[in-house]
Amino acid sequence: MHTVGNKKLIHPRVKVLPDIWLKAAMLGSLWASIEIILGSFLHNLHIPFSGTFLASVGLILMINGYKLWPTPGLFWRTALVTAVMKSISPSAIIFGPMVGIFMEGLILEISVRVFRGKWPGFVLGGALAVSWSLFQKIFVLLMTYGPDFVKLYEQLYFMASRSFGLEGDAPFDLVRAIFIIDLSFGALVAGLAYRKIGSQRSISFPQAKLEATPKQENLLVASATQAYSLPLFLVNFMILILGLTYLDNFSIPLGGILVITYVTLNIFRYNRSLKRLKRPQLWIQLIAMMGLSGLLLGGWDSAASLLVGLETGVSMAIRALLVIFTFSALSIEMRNPIIIDWFTRLGMGVLFESISLAFEVLPRLLKRVSEIDRIWRHPFRTLSQLLAALEDLRVEHNADHPKVIILTGNPGDGKTAMIKALIGSKSLDKIDFCGFYSEGDWLQDERDTYHIVDIQTQASELLCERKEPVSEWRAGPFNFRRPGLEFGCKVLRSIQAQNLQSIIVIDEIGHLELKDQGWGHCMDDLVNSKARMVWTVRPTLLDAVIAKWGLDYKVFNVNKHTEEQISSSIRSFLI
Repeated sequence: MHTVGNKKLIHPRVKVLPDIWLKAAMLGSLWASIEIILGSFLHNLHIPFSGTFLASVGLILMINGYKLWPTPGLFWRTALVTAVMKSISPSAIIFGPMVGIFMEGLILEISVRVFRGKWPGFVLGGALAVSWSLFQKIFVLLMTYGPDFVKLYEQLYFMASRSFGLEGDAPFDLVRAIFIIDLSFGALVAGLAYRKIGSQRSISFPQAKLEATPKQENLLVASATQAYSLPLFLVNFMILILGLTYLDNFSIPLGGILVITYVTLNIFRYNRSLKRLKRPQLWIQLIAMMGLSGLLLGGWDSAASLLVGLETGVSMAIRALLVIFTFSALSIEMRNPIIIDWFTRLGMGVLFESISLAFEVLPRLLKRVSEIDRIWRHPFRTLSQLLAALEDLRVEHNADHPKVIILTGNPGDGKTAMIKALIGSKSLDKIDFCGFYSEGDWLQDERDTYHIVDIQTQASELLCERKEPVSEWRAGPFNFRRPGLEFGCKVLRSIQAQNLQSIIVIDEIGHLELKDQGWGHCMDDLVNSKARMVWTVRPTLLDAVIAKWGLDYKVFNVNKHTEEQISSSIRSFLI
């Protein structure tokens, strides 16, 4: 819960993260820890191509993470978690790094999916992901300094080519060459990382596990002392849009006065902006931009031409100040609990819970990374150890949650048929099943009624039907009947009074149960008792069901997995 003024905002919390988001939170936390340690080191030393190198490190991490958890959707979720975690940096504009990290994960995700997990998808995706840093730099420079930056670059290129005696007069040959280098480097890194996946059959982490630390505050909210204002967020956003659109139409003195006034107000509102003004790097860049513009866009021919060039440079510097400080303001206001609450209501609560968990894991990873000896001498072995530590943390996180095998599939795919097959399976003949399944009857090629069947007694009761009268409990075209719902609750309550060593079958969990109707209100005692269960759930409801009851689970699609595979998982996971 957050308080803004006198208004309390309650963020609906997800009871437990879906497994894919839990993995993304763990992997994203590791990626963020590397970005914080290595990124700060590279940027403080102003090492060239640091963005390309960091993108490559992220690429290696994602591909090796895929070895540990080969789950579709892992790349873009991990990148999204890592991108938002970049907001903890106290002095950086977060949008640029956030966009770069997220695009890297999204590009790799799309490429791997297109090639169905084969090596060309990793190589092509890696090449394009690393190359994205170049395009983003170009876009940021154009947004910051405007179209005059292209002219300045062309003149700088021509001057350098004449000075070094280089042939050719195509300024964008250099950009093309850098793109080819990034593309080749990304493909090489991805290829090596993918080869490592094929050769490294297991990951072990025999040393001490990560130490527990107290839960950290969610750092999405920048500071308890920072005031937030939704109107100011909108004002800053409009200033950015209007400034980029109309600033060039103003005279330099008027534009300068307007921007300086805005920057001054920005400094009084946000402490981060003052810290940014104290950075000598900002002023060195702006002064260099103005000087080069005067020399290259104006020239030494006359004072008038030099003045024209300087005016262009000053205009670019004014625009840069506007862009830098509006983005800095937006970066802070984006942490407004009202905005976070709005995103949560739109269904993004699972993202914020993932980020909260990632922040809890982050200090433990930072501590572990700092303690590893000779980390640079054996980077892949170190990464494998850290990834295995993440798996330990994931298992530890799920330890207190009830274990459930979830069978999923659309209506008519055979979920109930799979339940019956498992109950009669020879490999599970020593396991006692109880609970119920829902058996459907057909009429003119469509399901007309469902009966609920007690597994142990084979007693049954009408559960739902298409025909009227209309019921107060409805799901799709079916009217649920009170006797069937009460029968299901009676079966579940009778199990609670018995030995809970049996495997409990609930077929199925649907819209009614999510609203605590149906037998949803009869399940809490079973869930809290950590009974071993097999549920059937439709694919569209998986995340909601997992989040509502807080499950440690494995999901099997009845169209893709065999009875033998599911039986094996029941023995290994539940028993």
